[in-house]
This record gives sequence, structure tokens and C-alpha cells, in this order.
Amino acid sequence: RVRRAPPSRAASADAEPPASEPGAFPGAVSVGAGEEEEDAPVADIEIPEKPTHVRVVDDFLPLAKETPGSANGLRAVFDSYFDDPRRTHEYRFVWDYWHVPNQYTLLRTPAADYFPKEHFAALERRLRVYAKDELGCAGVTPVWLSCYVEGMRQELHADVPHGPWAFVLSLTHWDERTWTGGETLILKPQTLDYWSNFDADAVVERESLVSLNPPKFNRLLVFDPRLPHGVPVVEGVRDPKQGRLVLHGWFNEPEPSLRGALADAARRDDDDDDDDGDGSNETRRWTKKRVKNSGDAASEAETFRVLGDEVLPDLYATLGSLPRARGTVVIAATIDSNGICSATEWTADALVAAPNRAADSEFDAQETRDAILVEIAAAFLSHESWPKSDGASRLVVPFMFD
Repeated sequence: RVRRAPPSRAASADAEPPASEPGAFPGAVSVGAGEEEEDAPVADIEIPEKPTHVRVVDDFLPLAKETPGSANGLRAVFDSYFDDPRRTHEYRFVWDYWHVPNQYTLLRTPAADYFPKEHFAALERRLRVYAKDELGCAGVTPVWLSCYVEGMRQELHADVPHGPWAFVLSLTHWDERTWTGGETLILKPQTLDYWSNFDADAVVERESLVSLNPPKFNRLLVFDPRLPHGVPVVEGVRDPKQGRLVLHGWFNEPEPSLRGALADAARRDDDDDDDDGDGSNETRRWTKKRVKNSGDAASEAETFRVLGDEVLPDLYATLGSLPRARGTVVIAATIDSNGICSATEWTADALVAAPNRAADSEFDAQETRDAILVEIAAAFLSHESWPKSDGASRLVVPFMFD
């Protein structure tokens, strides 16, 4: 039985996306026991009704300036290089004025070369931890630091080849700005399917067609780079210290990951140590899924063997029989000590049904999404011979459709 909840809606057309909780999706569909008898051994399956192409994580980095890789620490480095406009030093000459006529105009520099090594290493580590736990990605492309002042912008474009998710991490003093522009503008999915959603009685203005995502200080914006996006022209500022300042790049290298009782305790994860410098381990604030690895190499290898040899082949065969879809979906499976998968959740979802569906297909676009997600979740929940251990484990698996 399927119980579909309506998707949550913003209070107004120009409202920014709500800040994300890891694994949380609006408008979930519950597929499960329904009105069956209470003791029926059927696990509930929740699937999101619609994809979430844009994710917002506020307060992504720790704030304490003395903490390596903190938002205030990174910002202080930039400000120190521009503290005196008459002072010349090497970091004043590292900026590329990138201008592609009618497309891009901005100042940019590789972040790895701009920030002290300990600052950048901590920043990159936090990005990798987030990517692995929430997006099923093991890699981060080289990170850019970009600055926008008067007249700078990005016209609409898409970044499909770089990775399944793009990110913008803001170091902009947004609430103190005196200028206009500078948001990340993203076309809404319904705009890309304009005639399917056309309403002859509706007033169509910019807010109906695009979302404007303000780069608030220490906000991580993660979005589906297939969606055309850009940056409206910045007007009213000439001082780099007052302009739009962002770190940006892409998350790539999708692959499964494992944490918990089945994961090899000898493997050093990016976030194993509390190296935020203040004892708070703020790296872990944005996710509630942090568990220590307590298994060994054999238990970890066996978990991935079961995934690759026993779960995925049949699942791939089933998915191959369904209508085509495009995009990424990431599932996190909880494996209990008894070797049973007790729960699943969707940590990322940008899956859309492919157009040009065959006329004789029994699935429409929504049914295609639902069927794919249900089959993926059911494959994990129905498999009853995961390795046993002395505690719970979390297996994150990305699925890429094209």
C-alpha cells in the first residue's frame, strides 16, 4: 500500500530552500504494511515523492577563528591579504580575471594554493566527509575561491561533466552587504518542463521560473549541476573585501561506503580524529549518522562482497526492466547486529524519469520514480544474510542513472 504525502511548499515563490537535515526529504511516500495485520513481518519503505535538486546546509564549518578550516578562520586569511590596498605581496597577484564574453566574469584562484595548508586540509576533509556520508561521493574536485565585485556575473550554464553534485560554500558577509545581485540562480525543474506545468491563468515572473539562493555566510549550497544555473550581476561594490566571496567545486567519484560495526577499525576515515582544535568536534554537527568503526578488514570485505554478489545483480536486472530514468539517488541502509537490514533512508535524490516514454509503457513519470526507489529499498530490506556483528552499521550506496 502506498500512502503519498504532499510535498512541503515554501511560504512564497521566492522563499529560499529550507536548511537540510541529513537524510530528510519532504513529501515522503510510505510503502509498507498499510492496513495489514500488526504482526506482519513487512518493513516500511519510505520514498520521497519528488527529487530534491537543491540542498542547503547552514553553519557548515565551525566558527572559532583559531580552528583550522573554520569559516571565520578562512575569511580572516582573505581579509588579511587585503588589509592594506597599498601593500604588495604574492597573494595580491594570484587572482585570475576570468572573462568569457557573454558568459563568465569573475576573479578566481585555486583555494589549495591560497589558504595555509592546515586551513585548506581541514576544509577539504569536512567537504569529503559530507560528500561520503550524504551524497555517496568519495571525491571532491579542486576547490576554487572566487570573488565578485562590480559587474561580475555568471550567465546560465550547466556543469554536467564535472560530477553529480555541485557546491557553493559562502564566505560572504551577506547580511552586511550594500550591493545587489550575487545569489546562485537555479532554474526550477518545472521550468525545464514548462508546457507540462503551464497554467494559462497564472502570472509568470522570475520567481516562478528560478530559485535565488543567497550565499549567506558559512552556508553550503549543494545542487544538481544538470540544472541551468548562474550568478546575477553584482552591482554596487568595488572593494573585494565587501563583495561576493565563495568556495566552489563539485563532488564526484560515487562509490559505496561503510561505517560502524562492520567497517574496518584500522581504516582511517577523514573524520576519525577530533582535530577541530577546541574539543567540540564540530565537523560532525551536520550529520547524526556518525558511528565508530569497530569491525575488521574481513567484515568490511564481506559486506561489500554481499552487496556486489548477492544484492546488486538481481537489483540491476530489475531496474533494467523498468523505464529509463536519469540522475542520482543515494540510499543509506542500517544493518543490525543480526545481519538484517532494519531501515533505509534516502540521503540524496536527483532522480527524474527520462522523457520520450514509450506509448505502450505501463508507467508514467511518477510511477517510474516510485518503482525504481521501491525496488532499490526492497533489495536491501529483503536481503536477510548481511554479515553479523556486535552492533549497527550504515551502508551508503549511490545509484547513477543515465
